[in-house]
This record gives sequence, C-alpha cells and structure tokens, in this order.
Amino acid sequence: MAIPHTILAQFVAQAGDLTLYQIHKTSYPVSVITCYVLEAIATLPDEMRYVWPSDWSLMKMIYFFNKYSPFVDIVLLVQVDITSHDADACALQFQLLTYWLIVGVLCSEFILIVRTYALWGGDRHILYFNIYAAALMTPHAFYVAYDMLRINLKSFGDDAQMVRILGCMPAINDFGVWPAFVYMICAELMVVLSTLLKRYLDHASFADGSSRSSILLTTLYRDGTWFWAVVLVFSVVNLLMMFLAPRELSFLLQESLRTVHSALCTRVLLNLRKAAASTSYLGVGEFTVNTMALESLPMFAPLGEEEFEMEIVE
Repeated sequence: MAIPHTILAQFVAQAGDLTLYQIHKTSYPVSVITCYVLEAIATLPDEMRYVWPSDWSLMKMIYFFNKYSPFVDIVLLVQVDITSHDADACALQFQLLTYWLIVGVLCSEFILIVRTYALWGGDRHILYFNIYAAALMTPHAFYVAYDMLRINLKSFGDDAQMVRILGCMPAINDFGVWPAFVYMICAELMVVLSTLLKRYLDHASFADGSSRSSILLTTLYRDGTWFWAVVLVFSVVNLLMMFLAPRELSFLLQESLRTVHSALCTRVLLNLRKAAASTSYLGVGEFTVNTMALESLPMFAPLGEEEFEMEIVE
C-alpha cells in the first residue's frame, strides 16, 4: 500500500537528517567490524601461545568473554542500524544490544580493577574501595539504561509506521543514558589514580628492571596508564558527542568505545602473560601461569615463596 507523500514527508521531518543516519548506517558499522576483526587476528598468535595451553580458570573465561563478546554487539548493531524495519524486532534487539554492551564494558572494567588490585599486592583496602565504588555506580547505571529503554520501547510502538519505512534508528534517543558513561569515566579515573599512587609510594619495587616482580609490575603500570589514557579520550569524546552532536550522530562512538575497551583489556592480559613467560626459566612451550596471569603474581603466592607458582604442561 502506497504511503501518501504528506505522511512520508512528515516521517522524514520527524526522523531528522537522513544523510547523517546514512553515514551511521554504512561507514560506522564497517569501520567497527574492520577494527574488531583486525584486532582479533592481530592478538590471535599471542593468544594461542600464552592462553590456550593454560588450564581453564575464571580469568581465562573472562579473557575469552572480553575478547569475543563484541562479535555479539556487532551482530545486534547491524540488525538495529541496518536490517530491522519492524517495531517489535527493533525493541527486542535494542534491549539486547544495550544490556549486552553494559555487561561487556563491566567485564572490561573488572579486568582493569583486578589489574589494579594485583598491582597493589592484593591489598584488601583497594579491593573494598573498588567494591564500594562499584556498588554505588553499577545499580544506577542499569537503572538509567532501563529508563532509557522504557522511553525508546514506547517510541518504537508509537512510531511503528516510521520504523517500517526508515528503520530503527530514527526512533532511538539514548541521551538519557549519559550518567552511565560518566560513571565509566569515574571508574577509569579511579583506576589510573590508584596506579599512579602505587608508582609514587612504591618506586623501589619498579627500580630493579631485571627481577621478575619488577618486570611484571612495570607491565601492569605501563599498560594501565597508557591504555587508560586511550580509553579516557574515547569516553570523553563519546560523552561530548551525546551532548553536542546532532541527534543522528549522538550515539556514534558508543560501540567504538566498547570495542576499544575489549581490545585494550585483552592486551593488558596478553602483555602480562608475555612478561611472565619472558622471566621464566622454562621455555615458552613449557611455561603456563596457573591461571589467567593475575592470580599467579608473586604478591598472591604464599609468604616466603619467591618463585612464581608454575606448572609443567604434560
């Protein structure tokens, strides 16, 4: 059934600048997919060498979830941005995309927090502080996401005909979720300040560049500081776009931010395993850390034990 030109013009005016939406629907998904695939391929040799031989553990499962879960984001992103033209499908897929993105970012943040906890030698005060901060921020982040979804699900239903013609994106307005991204910046700032404070208070531990402990601590410090700086830039730009960019592009960087989180946290764990293997008296083919690299740091070993806990792969 043909749609009258007046109604079609009304839909176009309500949707906004279709040219900007077209940029989002074509260039953006392609760039995200390309970066994700290239990063996954680039880290695969180190993954096969340092991760695959180790026994299964909690950190190993977190590593695989952190690295490969963005694939689900990309599938949902393509459906929401490009393929779906049904209001019910848009509602379901947008909900899944939102919650999956939050869980994925929380997984990456968990890796950074555990890295900070390890850097501080398993200091329980650091652990309790991070748990307290997470307890303050995480529930409200889920609440603002829920509230944003409630508004958008109603929008999908009210604008079902426009969605059928123009797709899901013109009916989406996720500005209300901005507090969750502020919490993300606060969490990342907390991680880097803890890292810098440890470096300032315990500079002697970093001084001996030949010891295993110093090499691992330096790896933790270097990756935590530089990777945080990259993520912070993406987080701030993403927040500024939500406030300042046209509505059609306000959520342009959100999936890029998710992909960057995943990629950098993957490299945090891989670089730590490489550093541990390089300081081992065993060959790389014989060396595996008992867990995913953080749980076998010297500060987690029993008191008086100077060697890392290691195992020989049969």
